[in-house]
Amino acid sequence: MSNKYDILILGAGLGGLECALILSKKGYKVGILEKNKNIGGTLQDFQFGDCTFSSGMHYLGSLDEGQVLNKLFRYFNILDDLRIKRMDEAVFDRFSIGGKTIDYPMGWERFRDKMLSYFPGEQNAINNYISLIHEVTESQAIYNLREPGEYDIRTNPFLKTGIFPAIQSITKNRDLQNALCALNFVYAGDKNTSSLYTHALINNYYIQSAYRLIDGSSQIAGLLAQNIRDKGGEIHAGLEVDRFIFDGDRLAGIQTTSKQRFLADRIISNIHPSRTMDMIPEGKIRKSFRNRIKNIRNSISVFGLHLRLKTGTFPYLPYNYYHFRENDVWTVSSYQKNSWPGFYFLYTPADSSAEAHSNCLSLYAYMQYDEVKRWAGLPVNHRGNEYETWKKEKANKLIATASSRFPQIKDNVIDWIAATPLTYRDYIGTPDGAMYGTVRDYNDPMASYVFPRTKIPNLFFTGQNIHLHGMLGVSISSLLTCGEIVGLQEIIRDIHEA
Repeated sequence: MSNKYDILILGAGLGGLECALILSKKGYKVGILEKNKNIGGTLQDFQFGDCTFSSGMHYLGSLDEGQVLNKLFRYFNILDDLRIKRMDEAVFDRFSIGGKTIDYPMGWERFRDKMLSYFPGEQNAINNYISLIHEVTESQAIYNLREPGEYDIRTNPFLKTGIFPAIQSITKNRDLQNALCALNFVYAGDKNTSSLYTHALINNYYIQSAYRLIDGSSQIAGLLAQNIRDKGGEIHAGLEVDRFIFDGDRLAGIQTTSKQRFLADRIISNIHPSRTMDMIPEGKIRKSFRNRIKNIRNSISVFGLHLRLKTGTFPYLPYNYYHFRENDVWTVSSYQKNSWPGFYFLYTPADSSAEAHSNCLSLYAYMQYDEVKRWAGLPVNHRGNEYETWKKEKANKLIATASSRFPQIKDNVIDWIAATPLTYRDYIGTPDGAMYGTVRDYNDPMASYVFPRTKIPNLFFTGQNIHLHGMLGVSISSLLTCGEIVGLQEIIRDIHEA
């Protein structure tokens, strides 16, 4: 085990692994430290009986030939070995909004035709919406893997435009507004804070094409890790970073909770920015910067329920299902504890051993961290009977709610396991169990934005809190972070030459 690196990366989630591979390709001696025994962050899977469930990466977008994720995966040399399954191009996402069904098909022409079939009198609004999405996605060269000039997110006007007021300006038809914004679960959409920029990039990402990962998403982490090792990089799991080490005013390395020390010329933190600040001694970083990072609000968390079902009782669904009880898709801002769950997300994992039916089913519903805060100080797996009873009550409510639409569920559950906001806090390492990292607020975007470069010259951020979350967002964040070290234009050229 080496203790001196050119670049040391803290956290072996997607962002950390991608940065390690990019920089290893460039000849740097790279090491990664991961606090968990398993690498991958939200790419991690877990086994429950004969079911394989993913922690957070449920489906991928823009993976067709020539699309952005396809190009990135070729560059990372993982595309040919991935086990993937294309979702139904006629409906990859199905939404029930206040009793009305809306389907999202793949491809913008299909999307236009489908929306016109629902809202034949809204042709101008639908065309204007699609034109706006294309305008936003073309506004950032990096998302199209074009060589940018001097990259500066602060010049993008769409980051300062709210998606909710933007949609209201396009159409006054509330049902169409809901239909166009129905996918906001995948970015914890909030009509008071979410930007047109975030909405456009994510909707475009999935509508272009949608895929599931067969037998789970940890295969991505495994393939990235193997390529890192092939390039000479080292990955150390089960080592939790405790604090940064300084040589005078210069950041020199880190110390783990087990008192091991690792030195590096540069450090990239894939740990949540707030927790990164906690590891920096007083006086070593500007107080105003520390306070800004510490005060950035985190997104909402979720309650995840994973079910094992009797064989042959539930069909494999080649689409995701989103249920909004009310005629309002902005469930983050309207979430009420006493009426939970007013929303749920349901999907059947892609399993290599099952085709027509699925014995495995996942349900997710938004949940505030406050609901579990009273158990926050207790150790994992030792939170007591009250916590277990509370989880069972929530699980039964969610099963009952989903069974009203899918009656096959209720009487065919063999067993279940639940993940709460505490689970996400403990295993993914996000404060308050935030599902999608920090909140990007269009009302004051720069105050809530985290840049790759910090106020310590050789310390950088990466991961879902930089720019955007999700597979595409984190991958772009990795390019931006590594671009601070080797040059973004050079990385983009390497991607096109891959």
